[in-house]
This record gives sequence, C-alpha cells and structure tokens, in this order.
Amino acid sequence: MEAEHQEVIREELLPLLLPGQVKLHWTEESERRRRRIVDAIVAVGPMNVIVTHLSERQRKTERFRRKCLEVLYYELAGAEVLEVTLESRSPAQDSKDRAHIVALQNQGLDRGVRIQHLRGGDEPLLWIADAVLGSIDAAHLGNPAHLAALQSTILVEQRTPQSLDPSAGASERP
Repeated sequence: MEAEHQEVIREELLPLLLPGQVKLHWTEESERRRRRIVDAIVAVGPMNVIVTHLSERQRKTERFRRKCLEVLYYELAGAEVLEVTLESRSPAQDSKDRAHIVALQNQGLDRGVRIQHLRGGDEPLLWIADAVLGSIDAAHLGNPAHLAALQSTILVEQRTPQSLDPSAGASERP
C-alpha cells in the first residue's frame, strides 16, 4: 500500500478516537462503537490478510502467534509486501519477533521482509488488525455480525497448518 493511501486511511481512523483515548481497542469499545469502527474499516476497502490458529484452550499463545506470523510473512512476501508493522508488546517479546523472522529467513523466507514494532497509539493502521481480530473472536463466541460486515475487506483468509478446522465438530477434533 502506498504511503499516500496509508495516510488517507490514518486520517479516516483518527476521528474515531474518543476524547482522552490513545488508541482504539476492540475489547474496550461499546457495541455501538464497534459497529462504527467496522463501518470505517469497510469504507477503506479490501486490505485484510487474516491468518488464524484454532486450538483447544492452552497457554501456548506465543507459539501459536509465531505460527500465524510465519504464514502471514510468507503470504505477504508472495504478494511482494516486504514491510510489516507489528504492534509493540514488550522489549523482550519484540526481540523474540525479530529473532523469529531471522530464523524464517534462514529457512527460506525472502530476506527482504522487514518488521518494525510500533505502539498501538502511534499507528492507527494497527487498530484495523485489532478490530478484525476482535470481530473474529466475537464470531467464534456466537456474534458473527461484525466479521460478516468485514468480509468485503478480506483479501486472504487462512488457518495455520496446525489449526483445528472450525467447521469440524468436537468429535472430529484431535
């Protein structure tokens, strides 16, 4: 996405902030605000690449995050998108992200792929990922309305190879 287009999207997202709010965060928004946020994302147009991992409840979220990022990096590199911005979490976690991408590059990922970490309050484009993830979570919990509204924005939707199939019944899961 060109820098000018990114700036236009940022300008469209910024008015969604409430007074005193640093960033949009799906879990802290009312249902009415969530609808407004989804409408703003839909107005921007197709842009989302979604990689999910469904598993039984476990505490190994970092491992699953890395598996999702791996699929995402390869998908983006295949589309010649080499600059990826992730939301900064902590210095130690950001360092692990950097080590992860280096390891993937040593295994064949395009060496041109670069990641950077920014705080969510510093990059409005990260709010889109937060809202899309929140919509996916809501759909898995029985409220598919937001994700259904976002369908027109999704360019690619994949699961990690290790993911459970969400359409499979509990008896079919490993």
